[in-house]
Amino acid sequence: MSSLSTNELLQKIKSLEEKVHHYESLLKSFSINTNENDDFLYKDLFDLILFTENSKSTILEKEITSSPNYANFKQILNKWILTILDATPIHITIIDQFGLITLYNQQTALDFKINKTEFIGKHISDLLQIDNSQIELLKTLETGKEVHNKEIHDVNYGIINTRILRNSKGEIIRVVGLFQFLNDARNAEKLVMTGRIAAGIAHEIRNPLTTVRGYLQFLQDNVSNEMKQLFHNLLIPELDRANGIITDFLSITKNAPYKPEPLNINLFFKQYLSQLFNSTAILRNIQISYDLSPKLDDLIVYIDKKQLVQVFLNLFQNSVESTSKDSLCITLSSQLVDNEIIIFFKDNGEGIPHSILPFVFDPFFSTKDEGTGLGLPLTRKLIQNHKGTIQVESDSSGTTFTVRLPVLTNVYNL
Repeated sequence: MSSLSTNELLQKIKSLEEKVHHYESLLKSFSINTNENDDFLYKDLFDLILFTENSKSTILEKEITSSPNYANFKQILNKWILTILDATPIHITIIDQFGLITLYNQQTALDFKINKTEFIGKHISDLLQIDNSQIELLKTLETGKEVHNKEIHDVNYGIINTRILRNSKGEIIRVVGLFQFLNDARNAEKLVMTGRIAAGIAHEIRNPLTTVRGYLQFLQDNVSNEMKQLFHNLLIPELDRANGIITDFLSITKNAPYKPEPLNINLFFKQYLSQLFNSTAILRNIQISYDLSPKLDDLIVYIDKKQLVQVFLNLFQNSVESTSKDSLCITLSSQLVDNEIIIFFKDNGEGIPHSILPFVFDPFFSTKDEGTGLGLPLTRKLIQNHKGTIQVESDSSGTTFTVRLPVLTNVYNL
């Protein structure tokens, strides 16, 4: 450094300032499978590290200067950058000029339930499972325009940014995508709103409903048989339905008591849940089949039976109410994969339009004339009580809900 003239030093500082700005995205774009286009990145970054203030005191610099050759430096830098990426709690995915994935971080792998190398070399559309026209990384690759803090309203809600990396000829060699999930924040906001509404409804409506129902029951003995039938078949059931809606409101916004008990999942489906389904299935000509994994035959897990019953009754009711087919077929299957119970609830109904799929778990969202839009939000909340997840896929051939529950074999795991 002392051999540099003042002008040379100023030029070097200016160059480094430009590199710092450039490498804000560059550090997030390194691919394990490097090629000749990547080499210029390492050389410039090596300069940057060497001339950064106090760099010689850093652990990284000591490792680099002690390395016998450039290949060792690349290996150290590779490990360093990947560690940073994997510690970042947002999705980082990188594609090349052909749309093929060259790298994704640990958060991406966790959220998509894949391993760290499974989709390397595959097209980005294979990972995201949406149309190419909706993939912001491909749009950036095609147009050459980066995306800055764009809101995504799809199956998932969040903020996406993209950055472009070019070679010395100005050609695009990488597009970096950073996606931050905001589903939890949006859902929390909706639950706060639901809670305020529920509190008002419980106070202003539930008490009068209870009073009216009590008077109707009292009057049943003092009216004609025709009026008794009206009370019994219409008025009291409608009051109970209204009260049930209020209960659903409160169930979504409050933490329901969680009372786990030892349970065999397969027996739960075959001996208990099937009996609850049977009466409706016979009346509505619904065919229900079970495909249960033998791996779960002897497994006892801790689950809140009452809440799990509510989950599958809600899914069953959703399938029944969402189809006009004369013969509805429902298949319920179970699997045990990597210490996780996976349950598929599939029907052959008309399916859910793709445009509304992102909203089916939102409170109050319903396409049914008499729907409250609370069944599926409550279902998701009950699954989350079990530290599980629920997802939905749908097309014209039917709808599949996938429920994932961790295997908890001891009450102390909860």
